[in-house]
Amino acid sequence: MSSTTTTAPGTTTPSASTRTRRLTAAALVAAGAGFVLFPVLRPWPDEARPTAGLAAAFASDRWVVAHLCGILAIGLLAPALLGLRSALAPGAPRRTTALLASATGLAWAGGFLAALFFGAEMFGIQAVARAATATSDPAASGFLAVVTDLRTGPLAVTLFGAGLLLLAAGGALTAVALRRVARWWLTLPFALGLVLLLPQFWGGPGLRVAHGVLLGAGCALLAIVALREPRP
Repeated sequence: MSSTTTTAPGTTTPSASTRTRRLTAAALVAAGAGFVLFPVLRPWPDEARPTAGLAAAFASDRWVVAHLCGILAIGLLAPALLGLRSALAPGAPRRTTALLASATGLAWAGGFLAALFFGAEMFGIQAVARAATATSDPAASGFLAVVTDLRTGPLAVTLFGAGLLLLAAGGALTAVALRRVARWWLTLPFALGLVLLLPQFWGGPGLRVAHGVLLGAGCALLAIVALREPRP
């Protein structure tokens, strides 16, 4: 299958398949960068005590930028999997494309639910923290109790947990779908990173950063799969 289309003597332009593979790889690399930047940029104050430093960290621009990176990463997963399915369709077994379609649907649903929580945490906690820093004694303002309520509301936690579980299922299904068209080490880090997306939230900063690196590497390896020329 040719990867270029001739438009005039001596000139060529990428075919639709080549453009799809490149865009898919770019989306996966961008998602991977977002997963790495989220824990790296996020402030990591001691959240056990309502100190002025904690309020300042939650009120900082770094808090918002880090969460925006996380939302971007999660939001790019479904379009990237959709592009991966299109890129592999010419040469992949029908079962592979069918499973990738299911993984894409799970990523759409999971990403939507997870982004709701990320957005509330990003802007809600920052607004509460900024109000606390404007007082003479942020520690006595009770902002930490409000932050806890924002994070642990039953509906919020349920939607967030459901979203991350759907993403985990989508990651696992992606690895299963690609087992006949790609080596396991190109797909396992991506699947493992998404499966661990929920439990890693109970880890410390070091574990959270390590998980971000794992998922970033998984996205980059999956980009390699997307860039490969499909073989009928």
